[in-house]
Amino acid sequence: MIYIDFDDVIVNTSEVMVKMRSNDKNAPVKYFNDPNFIINLDWSEFLKKVSVLKNAINIIKSFNPNEITILTKVHSLDNEGAAKIHFLRDNGVKCNIMLVPVNGNKSDVVYMKDAILVDDQLHNLEEWENNGGKGIFFDRFGVNADGWGNPNTKYDKIESLDELSKY
Repeated sequence: MIYIDFDDVIVNTSEVMVKMRSNDKNAPVKYFNDPNFIINLDWSEFLKKVSVLKNAINIIKSFNPNEITILTKVHSLDNEGAAKIHFLRDNGVKCNIMLVPVNGNKSDVVYMKDAILVDDQLHNLEEWENNGGKGIFFDRFGVNADGWGNPNTKYDKIESLDELSKY
């Protein structure tokens, strides 16, 4: 099974949030300092402003929907969670979608033994591999570092979801 993160793997959520919150383009995680911003955001409208990264939706649709799952953290089920589900379904994604409470871990929600997680955040991959899964770092900028500036020294990396075919 392959699990794919939503934010900054499928769509550019942090880039759009930073633009909404700050003129400082060098502060890609600044919005994390204000969880109320994320909770109160109108996610249905917000997701109209994001762009799909590197043809991710079409690539996901090309996979067998029984072999992949979108695994995404959410701050609220009826706002962020529902909007993400509607966004994916409206774009023709048929695979399973699992929502992870923001204070939980992805490994709390699914059995990850021998499963792959594609994520742009190294701390998520660390936790995943500590529980028996395989982490693959999604490096959309080609800098081999996550949004917090932590360098990837441990995980296989891909720069597009079409590279998953080798796994």
